[in-house]
Amino acid sequence: MISPYQLTLNYKLHPGWLEPYLRGLHQGIAVARCCSACKKVSFPPIRVCECQHTSGEWVSLSGEAHIVNRCTGTEGDYALVQFAGADTKTVVRLDNISNADDIGYLQVTQSDQTHSDQTLDKSALVLTSDKNGDNHE
Repeated sequence: MISPYQLTLNYKLHPGWLEPYLRGLHQGIAVARCCSACKKVSFPPIRVCECQHTSGEWVSLSGEAHIVNRCTGTEGDYALVQFAGADTKTVVRLDNISNADDIGYLQVTQSDQTHSDQTLDKSALVLTSDKNGDNHE
């Protein structure tokens, strides 16, 4: 059964400890967090690892992601993906990726924010079929 109601979540993240991750997204670089204790790589980064440690190092990933599952919604195509080099999965918006494709690449985020404002909108994680991550719209 489909509900006639639409839920929209508008939110922004402010830098804090996520500043390297946000800066990377604006540059089209997947920056993950590697736990100092168990070496698990989380993308997007998590503050407290599953092993309960809070210390970690920032690592750059290739930006390539394997599509695990995908769906189409009223505002576009979305997928559960695992970025190469990461031990975790995340949800992304798909841009120009055919149903036959099972690999995508992190796209440089397009934002109307100034470079000094590191806020990030909800559609920042976008995969494209272009290996360079450029948006050709």
